Amino acid sequence: MSVKNKVINLSVIVLICLVYLCVTIMGIIMMLPNNSAEKLNAISNFEIVDNLADGNGKKAKVVILAGQSNADGVASKNYLKANVGDAKYQTYENGFDNVYINYFNSNGTNFSNGFEKTAVGCGFTKDYFGPELGIAEKLNELYVDEQFFIIKYSWGGSNLHTQWRSPSSSGKTGELYTAFKNFVNANLHYLILKNYDIEISAVCWMQGESDSFNIIDAHKYKNNLLNFILDVRKDFDKYKADGGIKFVDAYIANADIWKYNKIVNGAKTIVERASKLNYCVDTISNNLTRKEPIENPDLAHYDSLSQIKLGHLFAEKI
Repeated sequence: MSVKNKVINLSVIVLICLVYLCVTIMGIIMMLPNNSAEKLNAISNFEIVDNLADGNGKKAKVVILAGQSNADGVASKNYLKANVGDAKYQTYENGFDNVYINYFNSNGTNFSNGFEKTAVGCGFTKDYFGPELGIAEKLNELYVDEQFFIIKYSWGGSNLHTQWRSPSSSGKTGELYTAFKNFVNANLHYLILKNYDIEISAVCWMQGESDSFNIIDAHKYKNNLLNFILDVRKDFDKYKADGGIKFVDAYIANADIWKYNKIVNGAKTIVERASKLNYCVDTISNNLTRKEPIENPDLAHYDSLSQIKLGHLFAEKI
């Protein structure tokens, strides 16, 4: 091989490496939290499309689902189909008759614009799904004759210390908390107008990764979460189920990408012990994984089978 050809080949290799590096950096940037609530410009007013039949006074239980990207759901429905087979996947695609959802992900990257049967496609985009699918499957299995509504508001890369900060924490109330509260209230008011006798059974919370990048934010997580739960229960008190509203949290992954994950998960454990209505799903001992796409795993997000399992774990606590 001539020197000229060697130089050309080396240049090609360097170019490929640079492209790969740029793609990798962009991927990391997309996963990093946006620490400025002012940059969010979250939509705060919502109108619910009227697409439900009259409830005729039927009792219905409401499950609220919120958090960041693992609440959004970045688990591929194509991988799910490959893992569970056509017949089982068809069940997920058809949805569950007694578990309806209205979802609004990452300020409108994907939203349902009204209630629909909980099925695949309720994730970050229509190609993905989140824990709502496993929640619906398990609730349908255990309580086939009961009516459930899931209200889901989530935002990928968001933090609790600023963006989800609730009124009881010091500082300005987070833009996401305000939008979340407004979205949930709009849905609750709509269900009442449709003549459903509703009660909130639980709030499911999949969040904390964005608070694990900084040791100060990680150490503040416990108090911020206690205040968040306090304010959520206060804001939705008139809809609470007998005994109160359960708060079902979940550990973030024990992964290097979440630098102070042990501090955040430790805070979640302490918060769970603070009230008999607080629960925390142990995603680590339950072996939730991040193995997809197979050729280049997304280490920030649970894979398809683990998202289903996360939903099951949430539903068992509910």
